[in-house]
Amino acid sequence: MNLRSAALTDIGRRRKANEDCYALAPEIGLYLVADGMGGHAAGQLASELAAQAVVDTLRSLIDASASLTEKLRYATAAANREILAAVRQRPALTGMGTTLVAVLASPNRIALAHVGDSRAYLIRAGRIRQLTDDHSLVAELVRRHEISETAARGHPHRHVLTRALGVRRGVEADLAEFTPAAGDSFVLCSDGLTGHVSDDEICETVLAEQNNLDSACTHLVNLANARGGDDNVTVVIVRCEKD
Repeated sequence: MNLRSAALTDIGRRRKANEDCYALAPEIGLYLVADGMGGHAAGQLASELAAQAVVDTLRSLIDASASLTEKLRYATAAANREILAAVRQRPALTGMGTTLVAVLASPNRIALAHVGDSRAYLIRAGRIRQLTDDHSLVAELVRRHEISETAARGHPHRHVLTRALGVRRGVEADLAEFTPAAGDSFVLCSDGLTGHVSDDEICETVLAEQNNLDSACTHLVNLANARGGDDNVTVVIVRCEKD
């Protein structure tokens, strides 16, 4: 299976800094998005530290016999330790952390790791499916049927996370593994996209621009910004094709 990818990150219309970060490392089959928190410099540092730690860790494990999910578990734990170590060295950074959503591909399998409210989607046979469950207070309320999904979009606490990297000594990433099919597209994104753009619109854009993934990324970011752009916006698209 061959993979094509594209990515784009944008500061948005209302923020003074971009706390999002993405990484494309096709040589090791890794694609990720991280959305930092903790204010300007701290959030940006947290997402960058996490992304680099995951890339470095997976490069060190390239010849290991571990499964894809085991490698991602180890890499997310390493990223968590990296952020905590930075806070110990610079106490002023206390409170910083980041989301993380990453896919790791081998020739016949794709694994997913997820912490926070950045999302992963699979577009297959013209339909889109969300692969991740948001680790957020509002998402928990929706899952308990205490509020509707419509109410969740405008909820004042929609950015409060229940799980993130760099917040506690131990972190539990949600892990999954899939068998990809030719024509599949995986979309990884921060909540700056999903706060303004619906799942169906993501699907329609990727399908319409499946031969130009850079254009798809640009269209999605522009759409989020046109609707307010009140957060940083990051999107990564990975398309699976026959050898």
